[in-house]
Amino acid sequence: MRPVASLVCVAGAAAAMSSTASRVANLKSALGRVSPEAIRDAAARIAPYAKTTPILRDDAIDAKAGCAVHLKCEHLQATGSFKFRGALNAVLSLDAAARKKGVVAHSTGNHGAAVARAAKEIGAPCRIVVPSTTPAAKLANIARYCETVVQCEPTPAARAAAGRADTQLRS
Repeated sequence: MRPVASLVCVAGAAAAMSSTASRVANLKSALGRVSPEAIRDAAARIAPYAKTTPILRDDAIDAKAGCAVHLKCEHLQATGSFKFRGALNAVLSLDAAARKKGVVAHSTGNHGAAVARAAKEIGAPCRIVVPSTTPAAKLANIARYCETVVQCEPTPAARAAAGRADTQLRS
């Protein structure tokens, strides 16, 4: 029995390495498609909705760090994090048919709130799937923007099933 267990572990490790290699390849491919023009387009798309947040400096922090530290105050965004920018760009990039169907996101907090707020900005239906272990404060922040917050067991299979439970949020 011992060799079989070792074989299973090795097979699992090979699958994990293959998965990691695939993710790295996908990331490299995606980064290769990002251009200055795409960044400018995204900035223009989100400008009416996202706040322009300040970049601050502090002499005491600089002295402790031994260099100039620039603090980008994205906590001042509507949802309290920088994630609103990416979620907003993604939702605003949807075509009319996709917007009508709505958006679904899996999150334990900031990403869910950001997607929910972005969907609300354009009037798209939204479902945020969260694990049952999500802290109450995070749930409350998501619920500020989204009426459909679905809790499920904290497993990938349960999250996928909860996200698919109603694939079209609006007919």
